[in-house]
Amino acid sequence: MNGVSKGLLSAVVMGAVVAAEAQFPLKVDIDVSTKRSTKQIGAGDDGNARVENVQVRVKVRKSGGQAYTDPLNIELYVIGKQIHTGYYGIIDVVKKEFNFTKENDNTFEFKSQMYALPRTDGNINVGGTYETYLVVVTDKDGKIIDTRSGRVIKEKGIAFIREMGPKTLFDRDGNVVGKIDPNASAVKKAIPAAVRSDSY
Repeated sequence: MNGVSKGLLSAVVMGAVVAAEAQFPLKVDIDVSTKRSTKQIGAGDDGNARVENVQVRVKVRKSGGQAYTDPLNIELYVIGKQIHTGYYGIIDVVKKEFNFTKENDNTFEFKSQMYALPRTDGNINVGGTYETYLVVVTDKDGKIIDTRSGRVIKEKGIAFIREMGPKTLFDRDGNVVGKIDPNASAVKKAIPAAVRSDSY
């Protein structure tokens, strides 16, 4: 086989490999579950006070495509809703880097911390509740591989949320309206009033 034939054969083989990789891009399955529990911390004639505890578990598995050894990035946005304003808030943002390997069975899994969301109800409605999540998986260049959310979030909404930092408050129209009160002072003031008993 002469040099020209070898060169042509190499070009054909390389072209076939590139075409195969393009034909079978990386695919992932994203599984998300939430562990939720509620603890009542007070009750009275005017209402109740409780704390909702939420933890989010994320599992990403390679489900198709060629062998993939480059690092990947995952972003978890935990989203809540303020009872007294109707605004949405980014409770937390978790970002991690990982690789698919034979050792981890082409699977990556992690859990968020436990989030405590206090609220009151009855005559006084103040506080927050867990609303949903957004998970984004990107490659090393920042290209989105896949996303998963607990609500229907369009591309524009995904881009907006990814720009936000933790504790950001925003409305339904995508306007940033402030920050979540880190000390939950509104809730602390509301609890005694919400659970007071006028019968004593």
